[in-house]
Amino acid sequence: MLILYGERGVGKTTLLSEFTRDYEDVICFDCSIVSEREQLYLWGQKMSSVLGDLPDYPTFSDIFGALGRQTEYSGKRVIIFDEFQNISKVSEDFTDYLFTHLQTSRRDVLIILCSSQVEWIENSMVKKFGLRAKNISGFLKVKELSFAEFVREFKQFTLQECVEGYAVFGGFPAIWNLIDKKLSLEENIIRNVCNPAGRLHGYGVQTVESQLRETSVYNTILCALAHGKYKLNDLYQHTGFSRAKISVYIKNLMELGILEKDFSVDTEGRENLQKGLYGIKNRYVDFTYQFLFSNEVELSKLGAEEFYRQRIRPGLKAYVQKTFAAICREYIESENRKNALPFPVKSVGKWTGKVGNIDIVATDENGRTIIGLCNWEKPMMKYEDYEWLLFCAKQAKLQVEYVYLISAGGFDEKLHLVQKSRANVRLLTPDRM
Repeated sequence: MLILYGERGVGKTTLLSEFTRDYEDVICFDCSIVSEREQLYLWGQKMSSVLGDLPDYPTFSDIFGALGRQTEYSGKRVIIFDEFQNISKVSEDFTDYLFTHLQTSRRDVLIILCSSQVEWIENSMVKKFGLRAKNISGFLKVKELSFAEFVREFKQFTLQECVEGYAVFGGFPAIWNLIDKKLSLEENIIRNVCNPAGRLHGYGVQTVESQLRETSVYNTILCALAHGKYKLNDLYQHTGFSRAKISVYIKNLMELGILEKDFSVDTEGRENLQKGLYGIKNRYVDFTYQFLFSNEVELSKLGAEEFYRQRIRPGLKAYVQKTFAAICREYIESENRKNALPFPVKSVGKWTGKVGNIDIVATDENGRTIIGLCNWEKPMMKYEDYEWLLFCAKQAKLQVEYVYLISAGGFDEKLHLVQKSRANVRLLTPDRM
């Protein structure tokens, strides 16, 4: 039994299709968000052609009994339950029959339980399964594709377009397949995102609404998060919902991989750390709720091109800043794998302080640290930015060995002098990464 999981659109279906291509005996059960009785009815309607005659309202005994009797193929059987958490959450019997079939099958069988609810898999599933979880052979998490893979996929884009495109569309193949490679990034956003008839218009909202009920509450929370209400108390003050209600809805969004809780690296400066922050993890959902969701009327008045010029382009650099910092951390991780850093590090993360942030914190086993500041938004990184970074490092109580300054707009003269006089300071621009 294998647990295959990852956010919706990340490529799980494609991976399964490639994996099962050489298997003759593959049976796939779709698990819908319905009651146990309705799910069994749907399986009975859809699976009779595969499993043989089933009652209109089969039981789990009927379904798994048919699986046990079927001997059309002699090789390994692959059984897939797609979005299996939907049936697991409403039925104890499903889990019992599933593990019994795994243990008693007379055939060589691989059961793949596939899910888009990342948080539920990582934090709740094993508790739900109890002791039966020991029969799980492994977990495979399908992650978003990296920025480096985005660059390889969209060779026609400039480096700036790649950074901005990754910030807008994220690392989801399902979205990448809808990007027109014949157009520039700006043209893609105008024609395919802003244009109501575009391939990606409404895709971000559909990502939420297709998986959740009471979408008005979720939309309210996502709008607030997209506009800087990152703390539970901020959301409470802004939305008027109770803290308990907000917490439940945040938990559901986190289970789907749409939201994430901000985690900083653990340092001795814990008293200066800002805790309890939430953010929209799915980049295209974030972009949608920041620029499009509440502006549909204005979009219809201005038209796609003018809306982009007036409402998106002026704020795009600021929006990209967060993703650029993540891309820089990806670069540091890549350099670490190549042994190209001043010393090997065991972790790469960020630090979110009460009065300032550190974009890159890379630490080795002895506490030696490489810190970094990343700039996409400002025309130029200045010496004052470097001083502020060192101040934040003191707040975090880090043992700083090296400083990486990464800026799309270059550096002022004073920083170039700092690099010449201090061997532990390195200046980088995106084209040198």
